[in-house]
Amino acid sequence: MTTDQHPNHSTIAPLQNVLAALCAAGTILLIWRLLTYSAYGIDFTDESFYLVWIANPFVYDGSATQFGFVYHPLYRLLNGDIPALRQTNILITFGLAWSLVYLFFASLAESLQQSRITRLAASAALATSALILFDSWLPTPSYNSLNLQSLLITAIGLVLAQKKAHRASIVGWVLIGMGGWLAFMAKPSTALALATGVLIYIMLARKFSILMLALTGTCTLALLLVSALLIDGSVAGFIERYQLGIELAKHLEGGYTLNQILRVDEFQLGKKVKLAIFLLCGALSFALCSMCAKNKKWSLIGLIISIVFFLFTATLTLDRVHRTAELGKFQSLLIFSVISALAITILVLGRLPALKTISAQQRAIAALFLAMPHIYAFGTNGNYWQAGGSAAIFWLLAGLTLLGPLIREHASWFFALPVALATQAITATLLQTGFEQPYRQPQPLRVNASALEIGPQRSEMVLSKGYAEYFSSAHAAAQEAGFQPTTPVIDLSGQSPGILYSIGAENVGQAWTIGGYPGSLKLAEAALARTSCEKISAAWVLFEPDGPRSIPTELMYNLGADFPNDYKRAGTWQTAEGAGGYPDRRTQYLYKPVEQHKTLMTCRNLREETKQ
Repeated sequence: MTTDQHPNHSTIAPLQNVLAALCAAGTILLIWRLLTYSAYGIDFTDESFYLVWIANPFVYDGSATQFGFVYHPLYRLLNGDIPALRQTNILITFGLAWSLVYLFFASLAESLQQSRITRLAASAALATSALILFDSWLPTPSYNSLNLQSLLITAIGLVLAQKKAHRASIVGWVLIGMGGWLAFMAKPSTALALATGVLIYIMLARKFSILMLALTGTCTLALLLVSALLIDGSVAGFIERYQLGIELAKHLEGGYTLNQILRVDEFQLGKKVKLAIFLLCGALSFALCSMCAKNKKWSLIGLIISIVFFLFTATLTLDRVHRTAELGKFQSLLIFSVISALAITILVLGRLPALKTISAQQRAIAALFLAMPHIYAFGTNGNYWQAGGSAAIFWLLAGLTLLGPLIREHASWFFALPVALATQAITATLLQTGFEQPYRQPQPLRVNASALEIGPQRSEMVLSKGYAEYFSSAHAAAQEAGFQPTTPVIDLSGQSPGILYSIGAENVGQAWTIGGYPGSLKLAEAALARTSCEKISAAWVLFEPDGPRSIPTELMYNLGADFPNDYKRAGTWQTAEGAGGYPDRRTQYLYKPVEQHKTLMTCRNLREETKQ
């Protein structure tokens, strides 16, 4: 049935304009809220580790992820401004997602050239699902964001790439190579899984071309070669960096061995998320079906439901609701309500035969997109379904393949608009969790009211009162003790890279001397064994007695330092409630070395004995 024959043709144009405008408004609201909150809150552990690693990645010679090197130029360009870094990360992620959805839509209906504004609005609205990455509020550039961005770039390349060599196709194959390189820099395990998935897709989509694959491989290898030379000066040094990073990770005993990452995880949905999926699926299915009805009144019902989706998004983004949906750790699976609604709509409308019009390429890429979140999560020690939810946009894209027959049949992007508005409502719901319950922070972001400049570049942040006092007291104590920026510090607290970043210290051995794992002590010893005795003897010490993640002081003895006897207590402060995810306040001490020569000689002697 063509558009002209469609019984609701006279109402589609005005309804389409209204829904497109709502999609655009919802996108602006979601982006605006994320950008506005970019100066709010900070995590002292994971997020601070990201900052330390990005700020100066060249001081560490062993690492299994190189995201610090990729984002370091951005850090320098933005002069280390934390809110600007976060905003740029958000915009890069959204921009890539928007490009992907726009191009993917074009591949679903290649002959449909009209209503580009509608397509742009719908694509942007659907692309907001990539922002689910920030649903725990860790917006600072990290290996997670680079991981997702690499998959988005690869997916753009896969959509563009064809067996024949023309301009768009060549760009696509190059982008696949770039995406693979970035995936390797972010997370080698994801790069391995991605390479496997891409090869299977190319075979199923009948795009296999030795020449084009050679172009992709050459691009990836060239970028890796440049990376090796810029980072370590040689390929051998770059390989050694990865080998050392893997060895250090083994010391931690954090669940990263091959046997542990090759697994099939399960998920459990609570009553609330099941109810939410049921209601959203039902509402969206009804809206889509009603818009295909002959009676104009039914189309208006679909419009009303779509407006409700928008109002829900607007209510959340404008801070009118101060609660979370409490859908649990698998809340990102709410995106499957959209996929289910599309399947139900096809079934109810009797369009099952139309599914035969879905090409082999479209089927192949839908299958790959279904696997993408697990490719994203592959190698993590967490649940793959939970971790993969950060890449939920790919599940959504796989489901949108079912929308292709409707779009082609009616020669209109109209039916993508209710889907886009429902997606925005889901995104707003999940982001609300991050705003109201930010990761390892004591209160909602909206309640933060203490402005404070932190870090070596003095980024202005808005924090909770307790966090602001924690930062300011540590900074004041360090300054009073005569602490100078870039002074090395050994962190025995096991959870305070944020404090070291705040006072401008150089984290010795690792960007985060992480505690709380069975092998934390072994990891710290192995990393510091590669640090010069000169730096160890000159390093100050951050100590948290009986802290929940504290590294045993045995570490200092094994390095050749008599701690605390050969050190002077230089500063004291209290942690904040909620810091590191722990409710209790604890005392932290900053110690200054007073017997540097003694420590230096003992350290050297111990290493000589080890060599023998």
